[in-house]
Amino acid sequence: MRRRLILVLAVIVAVVIIILLILPSLIDIDKYRPRIQAEAQEKLDRPVTLGKLTLHVFPLSVGIAGVTIGQAPGFPSQPPLATASNVSASVAFWSLLRGEPQIKSLQLTRPQIELIQNANGVWNFSSTKAPAQTPAPAPPPAAGKQPAAAPTQFTLDKVTITDGQIAVTDLKTKQPRAVYDHIDAKLTDFAPGQPFNLNLSAHLPGQGKQLLSLDAKVGPLQTGNAAATPIDGHVALEEASLASLGHFFSGAIPNKTDAVMSGKADLKSTGNSITCKGDLTLKQVVIRDSKISDPIQANYDLAITRPQDLVQIKAGELKLGTIPVSLSGTIDAGATPSNLNVRLNTQGAPLSDLAHLTGAFGVSLSPGTQVKGTLNADVMAKGPMSDPQFLGSLALKNLDISGGSSNVRAPDLNMQLHGGATITASSITAQDIVLSNVRAEAKLTDGVIRLSPLTADLFGGKESGTWTLDTRPATPLCTVNAKLTGVDTNKLLSATSSLKNTLYGSLAADGNLSFALSSSTNLARTLNGTVGFNVADGELKNVNILKALSAVGRFTGTAAAQGKSGTPLKRLSGNLNIRNGVANTNDLVATLDEGSLSAKGVVNLVDQGVNMHMTAVLTSGISKQVGGSAIGGYLNSALANNKGELVIPVLVTGNLSNPTFSPDVNAIAEMKLKNLLPTSGDPGKLTTGIIGSVLGNKAGGLGGVLGGIGGKRTEGDKKPQNAIDSILDTFGKKKKKQ
Repeated sequence: MRRRLILVLAVIVAVVIIILLILPSLIDIDKYRPRIQAEAQEKLDRPVTLGKLTLHVFPLSVGIAGVTIGQAPGFPSQPPLATASNVSASVAFWSLLRGEPQIKSLQLTRPQIELIQNANGVWNFSSTKAPAQTPAPAPPPAAGKQPAAAPTQFTLDKVTITDGQIAVTDLKTKQPRAVYDHIDAKLTDFAPGQPFNLNLSAHLPGQGKQLLSLDAKVGPLQTGNAAATPIDGHVALEEASLASLGHFFSGAIPNKTDAVMSGKADLKSTGNSITCKGDLTLKQVVIRDSKISDPIQANYDLAITRPQDLVQIKAGELKLGTIPVSLSGTIDAGATPSNLNVRLNTQGAPLSDLAHLTGAFGVSLSPGTQVKGTLNADVMAKGPMSDPQFLGSLALKNLDISGGSSNVRAPDLNMQLHGGATITASSITAQDIVLSNVRAEAKLTDGVIRLSPLTADLFGGKESGTWTLDTRPATPLCTVNAKLTGVDTNKLLSATSSLKNTLYGSLAADGNLSFALSSSTNLARTLNGTVGFNVADGELKNVNILKALSAVGRFTGTAAAQGKSGTPLKRLSGNLNIRNGVANTNDLVATLDEGSLSAKGVVNLVDQGVNMHMTAVLTSGISKQVGGSAIGGYLNSALANNKGELVIPVLVTGNLSNPTFSPDVNAIAEMKLKNLLPTSGDPGKLTTGIIGSVLGNKAGGLGGVLGGIGGKRTEGDKKPQNAIDSILDTFGKKKKKQ
């Protein structure tokens, strides 16, 4: 009995095997291709082309030699929406015998899908033909007749995609075509009107893992608007490049911005609403071509409204290194570029950590620069992401930037942001320059900080104008266009040049200067520009000009020339043209109690070197004290004008701390030739005639006249020949023998 049963089972198995072996030759599966192709085209509302169908036994499946699904109406016909060179469909055995093959699962190897968003923001996959209306209930069957069988709904147990490829073309934002390769996906339990399971993993372009995965419950499919199909799942990123996702977030990522991202999120989509909640870590961050060394961590809760692509930040927290920053607001990712309306808030953030992010805002710090202090911020970022406006307030406490070539300090720097910024501070110290009670309107553009207008107290006086700081070089460059009143001259010169404890007084000036923000000596080397100045009630320390003039003019007898080590100045004014720390002037004028001075020449602000032509004019009172027109001898280096004022042209060389005064022979010769001298009221112009002083004739007779070159002889002149000899000797000629 057992043998008979075994024999029967063996026969049955053999018959089944024989049937399976001869089944492909008994069933012409390819005859169903036109019907399947037409049904697919009807449902998808797109052209569909199927290759030849073949039946395989182990496993029982139908092979399709190529599938092509065309584009929807309104899109370019090439390339097609989807192609696959090899498709395998498993079928139910009995459905084949009934002549109605029922597909249980599909396997697609290396399919290629082309996603296109047109200029109106519509995707090529988002519309399919709406299903036919549900037919009205059929009338009850007549007596004795069986009811017609209901049409079988299309279901799938499983769809498997291996090594697929998706290309994305965005005509709305005019982004170049991007290809995402090596996509594996598995879909299970698909049935019309029912949700199904989807597992997807994709390798994005770039180096590293570049892995994006999705594990979700999807559906039911929304015919007519596939993009609105519900999704409830979990997304994970592993070492994915931000730039590689740029085509899915067109306009939301600034130029020259990238990062390596890892994180996870819960994703839920219902209708036109998407919620996304999770965490993300960004490493190797580059923002606007500026590298950020510290990782950025984010926790977020987002709501996205389609088709506008409006992102609402319901809750968000960034950690920039150790700095927590809370975020809220909206991002209009549907605009190009994306529009921001986002609030950022942080309290007590250490500036040492924030310093690593300055490059993202266009501010570069030189190597070795250390930043200390804290930041409180409550800021709204509004407008296009490429150039947003910032509104709100910033407060920097105990700011200290040191090291490298910079040294900036501010104990309490506050900013009110309104597209630019209004800055207030009790004091700002940059190198040795100290600004107090600072108020300025500031704007930052590509690493250039512009403060205009800026008002401040500067070394006991007032400053107003424009300061521009270019932070891009290793040593920041500063440009100042300012007006000064009542400024302590010595403190300003000590802060910006080597002229320390040299010139004192109250300074008024208009200047347009540029310099590198370095130490005072190095700053002077980079100083360029022009400045007009006036120093009142001052003093030139360590130089007694009148004493030096008395040595040149060979006179004594004035108390002003004795005792004092410096020179009191009623006024010192002029214009300087400065090139690399070397100041040139043609109109320097000084007023003293004893007279006035004019000068032209060069002062080196780096090493205090001086090379100037100076003309001193002593008042008539001082001139009389020292001997008037009778001083000196036949080779006298002092002249006298027709107002009785002594005129002494000199050369000033050496350096300002210890200058050398010597007769200016060329200037004396020129004055004699022109028969013109300056006055104490205008020492820079030759306006009056010469009298006696060349010969030292106390009577001022013929010698005085001849000393004026070309004057007439008068009675009382006893030695006319000597007068001529003196003049000739002055010009370097020898006396002729009589």
